[in-house]
Amino acid sequence: MNRCALCEVLRQVRRGASLVALLGTLAATAWAQQRIDSTPNSANAGNSGDLQAQESGSQSAPQTKSLADLDLDQLMNVQVKVTSVSKKEEDSFQAPAAIFVLTAEDIRRGGFDSLPEALRMVPGLYVARSNSDGWTIAARGFAFPNNDKLLVLIDGRNLSDPFNGGILWDVQDFPLENVERIEVIRGPGGTLWGDNAVNGVINIITKKAADTQGLSVVTSYGLDKEQSASVRYGGQLGANLSYRIYGKSSYWDPSVDATGASLFDEWSLSQGGLRIDDHVSDKDDLTVEAGIYEGRTHDTQLFAADGTLPLMPVRPASLLQGQNILARWQHTLSDTSSVDLLGYCQWTKFDNLTAGSVRNTCDVEFQHNLAFGARQSVNWGAAVATTSDLLVNNFTAHFSPQSRRTTTVSGFGQYEVQLIPDRLKLIVGSKFEHNDYTGFEAQPQIRAVWTPSKSHALWVAVSRAISLPTRVQTSASLKLFQVSLLPLTYFGLVGDPHLNSEELRAYELGYRYKWKDVFSFDGTIYYNDYNRLIGAALGAPIVNTVPFYIELPQQIGNFGGGQTHGAEIYFKVRPVRRWVVSAGITELRGTSSAAVQNMAGMPRHWTNVQSRLDLAHTLEFDSALYYYDAPRPGGLGSEVAPAHNRVDVGISARPARGLTLSVWGQDITSAHNLESGIGIPGTQTGDTRRSVVFKMMWESNPEKRKTNP
Repeated sequence: MNRCALCEVLRQVRRGASLVALLGTLAATAWAQQRIDSTPNSANAGNSGDLQAQESGSQSAPQTKSLADLDLDQLMNVQVKVTSVSKKEEDSFQAPAAIFVLTAEDIRRGGFDSLPEALRMVPGLYVARSNSDGWTIAARGFAFPNNDKLLVLIDGRNLSDPFNGGILWDVQDFPLENVERIEVIRGPGGTLWGDNAVNGVINIITKKAADTQGLSVVTSYGLDKEQSASVRYGGQLGANLSYRIYGKSSYWDPSVDATGASLFDEWSLSQGGLRIDDHVSDKDDLTVEAGIYEGRTHDTQLFAADGTLPLMPVRPASLLQGQNILARWQHTLSDTSSVDLLGYCQWTKFDNLTAGSVRNTCDVEFQHNLAFGARQSVNWGAAVATTSDLLVNNFTAHFSPQSRRTTTVSGFGQYEVQLIPDRLKLIVGSKFEHNDYTGFEAQPQIRAVWTPSKSHALWVAVSRAISLPTRVQTSASLKLFQVSLLPLTYFGLVGDPHLNSEELRAYELGYRYKWKDVFSFDGTIYYNDYNRLIGAALGAPIVNTVPFYIELPQQIGNFGGGQTHGAEIYFKVRPVRRWVVSAGITELRGTSSAAVQNMAGMPRHWTNVQSRLDLAHTLEFDSALYYYDAPRPGGLGSEVAPAHNRVDVGISARPARGLTLSVWGQDITSAHNLESGIGIPGTQTGDTRRSVVFKMMWESNPEKRKTNP
């Protein structure tokens, strides 16, 4: 970091001095209270429990305890099991990848009201809101609303939209209370997860139905933000089958322009779903999930019916609809062998005055885990995924062909060996596939982790990953805006049906350290080398005679390479038993051709600091400070967002068993600010407003977790 950048960081930190002073005062109060009420029994409370994200199979009789009843001393001692790195359960501390886990307790205490908001906590992940229903979420570059280099899954179902490769974050408005944990990998994961797992994987894992029994009601009212309500009920049929059903409805207020005037981008969404978990036998488990949603969004877009008219702003109301169903069968063959079969289908519809699409997607995946000996294992599998669409054509947006089906057939294999038992582990593997866009592709990787002791872990990885062209990039002809009226001249975007895949070669090095339940550190440095990046460059003018107009097309194509490099640091410390502070620091640099702009919209550095303070057993004070450097300028039509601080402060109380009341002030340092000036082409970006959020959650049967006595 250069001296000017360091000065800027220090200047921004000084702006948060009042927040730090407040936290210090509260910490001193908590420390004094701890000294007053500590006893020999309470002094050892930190060693009495060990919360796990998944059951560890301990032979000791577990003591059930409400998650909300655990103090920070116990929550600091978490041993998290993850599955995203190797597609099998392993300790996150020893995982050879840049992985971060958001637990259900992290989400609850962060006061987050949407999935993108919760992801702000993740070091190395850049999260910015472009308008009321638009988000930019990126890792290690490429901060575009339709980010096709970040794979997002929920219980194994791919949420990426094949139309533009990105995620429709507005329709992922499921109840966060259903989430068990979110595993976020920064860096490539193509060997196991496939296409578009280039710069990261976000793997959302929901709670088992057995963990959400009884009735739950959650209501939230945000001034100048979201108003929502959700209801969930879980029950059992017999001794082995558990289920839950839920429904949620939300309305989001519009964003504002630079003067504070409301824009036309408010939206609403209602959805429902169910999950069934059936322990069929000692060797078989079956899970079935289903969901449905419908919503309305509003945007200001540019539209012309034909070539005799200029592009004019219109305000269409868009219809969003979707359904999905998923089934998963897990079968244990022996103590060293198991299989997993996953299948799902999802259907989506989007319709408004200017555009429309209908899409269906189905995927079937098979996986076999086999361990032989005490030190070696193999993980292999195969998958078939197919998707088809029907798009609406008009003068402003035209697609050729109008309807298309694409299919991808793939297989992967991964070998793991303990070169030195419990000290040195090596993983090698690759995915091979054939897709209808670019043909045959391979995505190999090699990873190693060295754990000289239980407190230290050093890992290294070399990987290759690819990103496939999208439907828009290969077949679209878009009119984005007009340059002049006489003669009528449009600025457009034209796809290329012969695009190649984008390629990444990534080199990563990471280190982790933990000291008891007091301090932990996680750091990663990386270098990403990209080839065949897809971008757009101005082509030759196109003159249309009847009707007469001129088009200045930006031609989509593969425009060479680029690179990004940086560092991601995260640490957590418990100064006193009732107070935990964590911080994530990200530094990012990179270069590419002007046609690609892999750093457009990305800041050079950003930081988040989280504070979790237990004022009393049933009273919590939580706060967060986020700092974002000014993002790099984007392309034509984008705005430049300034550097800004965001401060969130909240207090939660549990006046009765199962009842939680909380109030949060979010982004309280300014009336409104522009987080991202890069929106979806043809739509308007807006400022995010300061808000106060009131939330009530009641559970008839507070969720239980297992802790070892």
